[in-house]
Amino acid sequence: MIAELERSIAALFGAEVAVAVLPTAGPHPALFPVEERAVARAVAQRRAEFTAGRAAARIAMQRLGLPPQAVPAAPDRSPSWPAGLTGSISHAGGFCAAVLSRAPAHPLGLDIEEAAPLDPDLWPLVLTPGELAALDLLPDSQRGATAKRVFGIKEAAYKAQFPLTGAVIGFQALEVMPDPAPQTGIAHLRATQIGSMVPGLEVLFPKTGRICRTDGPTPATRDLLIAAISLPR
Repeated sequence: MIAELERSIAALFGAEVAVAVLPTAGPHPALFPVEERAVARAVAQRRAEFTAGRAAARIAMQRLGLPPQAVPAAPDRSPSWPAGLTGSISHAGGFCAAVLSRAPAHPLGLDIEEAAPLDPDLWPLVLTPGELAALDLLPDSQRGATAKRVFGIKEAAYKAQFPLTGAVIGFQALEVMPDPAPQTGIAHLRATQIGSMVPGLEVLFPKTGRICRTDGPTPATRDLLIAAISLPR
Protein backbone atom coordinates (compact mmCIF):
# COMPACT_ATOMS: atom_id res chain seq x y z
CA MET A 1 0.00 0.00 0.00
CA ILE A 2 2.86 2.40 0.75
CA ALA A 3 4.29 1.96 -2.74
CA GLU A 4 0.83 2.46 -4.24
CA LEU A 5 0.29 5.66 -2.28
CA GLU A 6 3.70 7.00 -3.27
CA ARG A 7 3.00 6.31 -6.94
CA SER A 8 -0.42 7.97 -6.74
CA ILE A 9 0.95 11.09 -5.07
CA ALA A 10 3.94 11.31 -7.40
CA ALA A 11 1.63 11.14 -10.42
CA LEU A 12 -0.28 14.17 -9.13
CA PHE A 13 2.79 16.35 -8.53
CA GLY A 14 5.29 15.32 -11.19
CA ALA A 15 8.84 13.99 -11.31
CA GLU A 16 10.49 17.04 -9.71
CA VAL A 17 8.71 16.42 -6.39
CA ALA A 18 10.02 13.75 -4.00
CA VAL A 19 7.38 11.68 -2.21
CA ALA A 20 7.60 9.47 0.88
CA VAL A 21 4.86 7.60 2.75
CA LEU A 22 5.13 5.84 6.11
CA PRO A 23 2.66 4.19 8.49
CA THR A 24 1.80 6.59 11.28
CA ALA A 25 2.30 3.97 13.96
CA GLY A 26 6.04 3.57 13.35
CA PRO A 27 8.49 2.90 14.89
CA HIS A 28 10.38 5.86 13.42
CA PRO A 29 13.77 7.48 14.06
CA ALA A 30 14.03 9.94 16.94
CA LEU A 31 13.12 13.56 16.32
CA PHE A 32 15.72 16.32 16.20
CA PRO A 33 15.83 18.30 19.48
CA VAL A 34 14.26 21.37 17.85
CA GLU A 35 11.39 19.16 16.63
CA GLU A 36 11.01 17.41 19.96
CA ARG A 37 10.13 20.70 21.63
CA ALA A 38 7.05 21.03 19.41
CA VAL A 39 5.48 17.83 20.75
CA ALA A 40 6.90 17.72 24.28
CA ARG A 41 3.38 18.00 25.72
CA ALA A 42 1.41 16.52 22.83
CA VAL A 43 -1.03 13.64 23.15
CA ALA A 44 0.11 10.28 21.80
CA GLN A 45 -1.76 10.55 18.47
CA ARG A 46 -0.41 14.01 17.70
CA ARG A 47 3.11 12.89 18.58
CA ALA A 48 2.84 9.81 16.35
CA GLU A 49 1.60 11.87 13.38
CA PHE A 50 4.29 14.51 13.90
CA THR A 51 7.07 11.93 14.17
CA ALA A 52 5.92 10.00 11.11
CA GLY A 53 5.65 13.22 9.10
CA ARG A 54 9.21 14.26 9.94
CA ALA A 55 10.50 10.77 9.19
CA ALA A 56 8.75 10.83 5.81
CA ALA A 57 10.14 14.30 5.10
CA ARG A 58 13.68 13.07 5.71
CA ILE A 59 13.17 10.14 3.34
CA ALA A 60 12.00 12.67 0.74
CA MET A 61 15.16 14.72 1.39
CA GLN A 62 17.29 11.67 0.72
CA ARG A 63 15.41 11.07 -2.52
CA LEU A 64 16.38 14.60 -3.55
CA GLY A 65 20.01 13.78 -2.77
CA LEU A 66 20.07 15.80 0.46
CA PRO A 67 21.16 14.85 3.98
CA PRO A 68 18.48 14.52 6.68
CA GLN A 69 17.62 17.88 8.23
CA ALA A 70 15.30 19.09 10.97
CA VAL A 71 11.85 20.41 10.08
CA PRO A 72 10.81 22.49 13.09
CA ALA A 73 7.22 23.51 13.71
CA ALA A 74 6.41 27.18 13.24
CA PRO A 75 4.33 28.92 15.94
CA ASP A 76 1.21 28.11 13.89
CA ARG A 77 2.31 24.42 13.84
CA SER A 78 3.04 24.39 10.09
CA PRO A 79 6.34 22.82 8.97
CA SER A 80 9.28 25.20 8.75
CA TRP A 81 11.20 23.80 5.80
CA PRO A 82 14.98 24.09 5.47
CA ALA A 83 16.29 26.85 3.20
CA GLY A 84 15.92 26.02 -0.47
CA LEU A 85 13.09 23.53 0.04
CA THR A 86 9.32 23.58 0.04
CA GLY A 87 6.96 20.80 0.95
CA SER A 88 3.76 19.59 2.52
CA ILE A 89 2.76 16.85 4.98
CA SER A 90 -0.58 15.12 5.42
CA HIS A 91 -1.91 12.05 7.19
CA ALA A 92 -5.04 9.91 7.14
CA GLY A 93 -6.08 6.29 7.36
CA GLY A 94 -3.02 5.27 9.36
CA PHE A 95 -0.53 6.71 6.85
CA CYS A 96 1.55 9.88 6.73
CA ALA A 97 2.92 11.37 3.50
CA ALA A 98 5.44 14.11 2.77
CA VAL A 99 6.17 15.82 -0.55
CA LEU A 100 9.27 17.93 -1.07
CA SER A 101 10.74 20.10 -3.82
CA ARG A 102 13.89 22.16 -4.35
CA ALA A 103 11.75 25.06 -5.64
CA PRO A 104 10.82 27.17 -2.55
CA ALA A 105 9.01 29.74 -4.71
CA HIS A 106 6.78 26.94 -6.05
CA PRO A 107 4.87 25.86 -2.91
CA LEU A 108 3.14 22.51 -2.65
CA GLY A 109 -0.10 21.54 -0.97
CA LEU A 110 -0.95 17.93 -0.15
CA ASP A 111 -4.10 16.71 1.56
CA ILE A 112 -5.08 13.10 2.26
CA GLU A 113 -8.55 12.26 3.51
CA GLU A 114 -10.54 9.12 4.07
CA ALA A 115 -12.88 8.95 1.10
CA ALA A 116 -16.12 8.77 3.08
CA PRO A 117 -18.69 11.34 1.85
CA LEU A 118 -18.58 14.74 3.56
CA ASP A 119 -21.27 15.10 6.23
CA PRO A 120 -24.13 17.20 4.78
CA ASP A 121 -24.13 19.31 7.95
CA LEU A 122 -20.69 20.59 6.88
CA TRP A 123 -21.61 21.49 3.33
CA PRO A 124 -22.70 25.09 4.08
CA LEU A 125 -19.44 25.67 5.98
CA VAL A 126 -17.14 24.23 3.34
CA LEU A 127 -18.94 25.04 0.09
CA THR A 128 -19.62 28.40 -1.52
CA PRO A 129 -23.11 29.20 -2.83
CA GLY A 130 -21.86 28.39 -6.32
CA GLU A 131 -20.50 25.03 -5.21
CA LEU A 132 -23.75 24.22 -3.43
CA ALA A 133 -25.69 25.08 -6.59
CA ALA A 134 -23.43 22.80 -8.64
CA LEU A 135 -23.92 20.03 -6.08
CA ASP A 136 -27.71 20.32 -6.46
CA LEU A 137 -27.35 19.34 -10.13
CA LEU A 138 -25.75 16.00 -9.26
CA PRO A 139 -27.52 12.76 -8.36
CA ASP A 140 -27.95 12.28 -4.62
CA SER A 141 -25.50 9.38 -4.69
CA GLN A 142 -22.65 11.64 -5.91
CA ARG A 143 -23.12 14.72 -3.75
CA GLY A 144 -21.36 13.66 -0.57
CA ALA A 145 -18.35 12.28 -2.45
CA THR A 146 -18.09 15.40 -4.60
CA ALA A 147 -18.28 17.64 -1.52
CA LYS A 148 -15.42 15.64 0.02
CA ARG A 149 -13.32 16.17 -3.10
CA VAL A 150 -13.93 19.90 -2.88
CA PHE A 151 -12.95 19.84 0.80
CA GLY A 152 -9.70 18.04 0.00
CA ILE A 153 -8.62 20.38 -2.78
CA LYS A 154 -9.34 23.43 -0.59
CA GLU A 155 -7.23 21.97 2.21
CA ALA A 156 -4.38 21.39 -0.24
CA ALA A 157 -4.74 24.92 -1.64
CA TYR A 158 -4.60 26.40 1.87
CA LYS A 159 -1.36 24.56 2.62
CA ALA A 160 0.16 25.72 -0.66
CA GLN A 161 -0.60 29.41 -0.23
CA PHE A 162 0.29 29.74 3.45
CA PRO A 163 4.11 29.72 3.10
CA LEU A 164 3.87 32.63 0.65
CA THR A 165 1.29 34.74 2.46
CA GLY A 166 0.94 33.65 6.07
CA ALA A 167 -2.77 34.28 5.46
CA VAL A 168 -5.43 32.29 7.32
CA ILE A 169 -8.15 31.96 4.69
CA GLY A 170 -11.48 30.19 5.10
CA PHE A 171 -13.25 27.65 2.94
CA GLN A 172 -15.31 30.40 1.31
CA ALA A 173 -12.19 32.05 -0.12
CA LEU A 174 -11.88 29.56 -2.97
CA GLU A 175 -14.43 28.06 -5.30
CA VAL A 176 -13.76 24.59 -6.72
CA MET A 177 -15.61 23.01 -9.59
CA PRO A 178 -14.53 19.37 -9.84
CA ASP A 179 -15.16 17.37 -12.95
CA PRO A 180 -18.26 15.29 -12.18
CA ALA A 181 -16.53 12.19 -13.60
CA PRO A 182 -14.40 11.03 -10.64
CA GLN A 183 -11.92 9.12 -12.76
CA THR A 184 -10.58 12.30 -14.37
CA GLY A 185 -9.30 13.62 -11.05
CA ILE A 186 -9.40 17.29 -12.10
CA ALA A 187 -10.70 20.12 -9.93
CA HIS A 188 -11.00 23.57 -11.48
CA LEU A 189 -10.19 26.39 -9.05
CA ARG A 190 -11.51 29.93 -9.10
CA ALA A 191 -10.70 32.55 -6.50
CA THR A 192 -13.74 34.28 -4.99
CA GLN A 193 -13.16 36.34 -1.86
CA ILE A 194 -9.45 35.66 -1.76
CA GLY A 195 -8.55 38.66 -3.90
CA SER A 196 -9.93 41.10 -1.36
CA MET A 197 -8.66 39.10 1.62
CA VAL A 198 -5.09 38.83 0.31
CA PRO A 199 -4.64 41.29 -2.60
CA GLY A 200 -2.95 39.72 -5.59
CA LEU A 201 -3.10 36.16 -4.32
CA GLU A 202 -5.77 35.13 -6.79
CA VAL A 203 -3.20 35.21 -9.61
CA LEU A 204 -1.20 32.48 -7.88
CA PHE A 205 -3.81 29.79 -8.11
CA PRO A 206 -3.61 27.44 -11.08
CA LYS A 207 -6.63 26.65 -13.16
CA THR A 208 -6.52 23.03 -12.03
CA GLY A 209 -5.68 21.02 -8.99
CA ARG A 210 -5.43 17.25 -9.13
CA ILE A 211 -7.17 14.68 -7.04
CA CYS A 212 -7.32 10.90 -7.03
CA ARG A 213 -8.72 8.04 -4.99
CA THR A 214 -6.74 4.97 -4.01
CA ASP A 215 -8.13 1.48 -3.68
CA GLY A 216 -5.88 -0.56 -1.40
CA PRO A 217 -6.01 -4.33 -0.97
CA THR A 218 -7.52 -4.39 2.52
CA PRO A 219 -10.26 -2.41 4.29
CA ALA A 220 -7.63 -0.77 6.52
CA THR A 221 -5.77 0.69 3.53
CA ARG A 222 -8.65 1.29 1.13
CA ASP A 223 -10.34 4.43 -0.08
CA LEU A 224 -8.08 7.38 0.53
CA LEU A 225 -8.61 10.65 -1.28
CA ILE A 226 -5.44 12.53 -2.32
CA ALA A 227 -5.52 16.20 -3.35
CA ALA A 228 -2.51 18.05 -4.77
CA ILE A 229 -1.84 21.70 -5.56
CA SER A 230 1.33 23.23 -7.00
CA LEU A 231 1.41 27.02 -7.16
CA PRO A 232 3.15 28.62 -10.16
CA ARG A 233 6.57 30.13 -9.80
